[in-house]
Amino acid sequence: MSVIAFLGTGTMGAGMVRNLAAAGHELRIYNRTKSRAEAAADVVADTVDLSSGGSVRVVDEPVYAARGAEFIIACVGSDAATFAVLLGEGGALAGVGQGALVIDCGTTSLKLTEQLAAACEGEGASFLDAPITGSKLGAEGGKLTIMVAGEEEIVARAMPLFEIMGKHTVHVSERLGDGQRAKYCLNMTQAVVLQGLLEGYTLAKLLDVPLTKMAEILENSAGKTGLGTFKTPYLLAGDFEPHFRLDLMHKDLHLALRHAENERVPLPAATVVRGLYDQAVAEGMGPRDFLAMATLLERWAKLELRE
Repeated sequence: MSVIAFLGTGTMGAGMVRNLAAAGHELRIYNRTKSRAEAAADVVADTVDLSSGGSVRVVDEPVYAARGAEFIIACVGSDAATFAVLLGEGGALAGVGQGALVIDCGTTSLKLTEQLAAACEGEGASFLDAPITGSKLGAEGGKLTIMVAGEEEIVARAMPLFEIMGKHTVHVSERLGDGQRAKYCLNMTQAVVLQGLLEGYTLAKLLDVPLTKMAEILENSAGKTGLGTFKTPYLLAGDFEPHFRLDLMHKDLHLALRHAENERVPLPAATVVRGLYDQAVAEGMGPRDFLAMATLLERWAKLELRE
């Protein structure tokens, strides 16, 4: 069993910590809001049989988590947060040891990915970019999909952990940053697909088609999507508690389209959707699930999509 520094115990990280501890690993966990790390540790203590040797200990700074750890996993929501927990004052790389493996499971910029890889190399550590998808329930159930980039032997070393945290790991390539590139494409696609679904439900409501019937039709036609299957029950219940925060999808849309614009490739649907997310964030909707984009359409159509 391994000693793991785990940085970031929010919507996704808390479930990942629980699964790693249940598998017998020793975890030192850190969150910038300490109460969230303490809550994650309490969940492990209350729900996990630790007789196999697993443990969770909350630390006050990332550097303390990293000292003596074989793996350092960061799962935080932005470039600034990732920089802070890894490279900032008291960051994990100040305590990383020779031969350790640093894994970034957040969705971050390629510039930061390059910076992290160089910093790890300077400390004699290895690095993988390995962003995740699957939402809160996927993290809790160990059913994430992980997009990883890095050298084959380094990916193989991390694979036992990936198999605990996820149901499917894709080694995108050996080129660092390709995990991030793949994640940009994925989340841009998901944002556009969800917008189409929500607009379909809005039109159905306007035409007096019952939404439960519309959902049944979508589920049994070429209009079926995994995203629609997962999100529709929450939409019909008016439940916008975050499985994946709207402001994080907003950030990822900007990351994706920045690269498209650098390549001078027009992506018109995604560009329009990005503008809608700009508006939603400006209206304070960022902490809600990205399904809450439905509320913009509700207001414009002067109706509620819930049944």
